[in-house]
Amino acid sequence: MEGIMKKFLVFMTLVAGISFSLDFACVDTNKVIRESKFIAKAQSELRRELEKYQKLIQEKQKELTRLKKSLESKVLSEKAKEKKVKRIEQLEDELRKLQVEAQSKLSRKKAELERMVFEKVIKVVKAIAKKRKIKAVFDCNSMLYWDKSIDITSEVLRELDK
Repeated sequence: MEGIMKKFLVFMTLVAGISFSLDFACVDTNKVIRESKFIAKAQSELRRELEKYQKLIQEKQKELTRLKKSLESKVLSEKAKEKKVKRIEQLEDELRKLQVEAQSKLSRKKAELERMVFEKVIKVVKAIAKKRKIKAVFDCNSMLYWDKSIDITSEVLRELDK
């Protein structure tokens, strides 16, 4: 047990020595995600796409429901029933394809927006770090303790939302 404690103390001494020789800062990424207007705009763009597909899917589902109810009518001839059954099958197929398409496009759009947001955040953080001669920037959420003076989150938010 003493050997482990000695190794831990040596490690902490090294870390302390390294941290004094580096200029570093942290960014609260959760706060950036919550408060950035830039990120909110990207999220609302994705939400609009989702709502567009939801509306299309709901319209198809309503038409399908209406057709299924009309199929129950006793006054329909066999030929008319067959025609409605084919239309129902066609609509069900269209609905499945639309759902797959929506899921695929929304996944791609989400990935594209996440990449764009990530690249912009990194660009802003790098610019601030260079300007302030900061050698390393960490996520505040992964640190056990930090002095508020090294938190550059507000500055990142200002630059991101310009």
